[in-house]
Amino acid sequence: MARIKKIAKEKIELIREIQERFPKFYLAGGTALMIKHYHRVSVDIDLFSTSSFSFNRLISRINKLYNPEKVIRGEDNIDFIIKGTIVSFVFFPFKNIKRFEYIHGIKKTSDYDILLNKIYAAGRRIDPKDPIDVAFLVKTYWNSWDFKKLPKDFERKFPGNDYRIFLGALLSFDDYPSLPDWVKEELSKLKELTIPIP
Repeated sequence: MARIKKIAKEKIELIREIQERFPKFYLAGGTALMIKHYHRVSVDIDLFSTSSFSFNRLISRINKLYNPEKVIRGEDNIDFIIKGTIVSFVFFPFKNIKRFEYIHGIKKTSDYDILLNKIYAAGRRIDPKDPIDVAFLVKTYWNSWDFKKLPKDFERKFPGNDYRIFLGALLSFDDYPSLPDWVKEELSKLKELTIPIP
């Protein structure tokens, strides 16, 4: 826990500084959970925007402000290495279900939206951080959230995507051979709430 808090403190300072200069961007993933819950280490910083932005203008501003060690352009994101940390600016055109929150002066999407984002991510990649984060949120909020609303809210946030298919990817434990048992147990709760695909 002490190590996680130390890393979180270092990231908080950089995130706050960047958000002051680029206020349209917010946290929406594992780093957002780390600075709020200290549940695991997250070393990269992913900053999301629901509206499009100019990569060229962003590169110009970042170059002037930070002189990044490296710049990598993707299709929907652009990554910089700033002060030894990978900082990604991501175009994520999906409206949040809940309101933003502010933790340590940092703008982040709600934990509920992070849960939806992580389920969506699990259907597009294989990264053990996704099931771990989802399991943590299920364990934390099982008695306070209505998880029966997940399918409807997921498909409202990500139109045209079937919740059951993305959940199925998340529950494909063979893809994550090193997952702890507690993670599998928490994720299995979601399976029990879901109507199988005919």
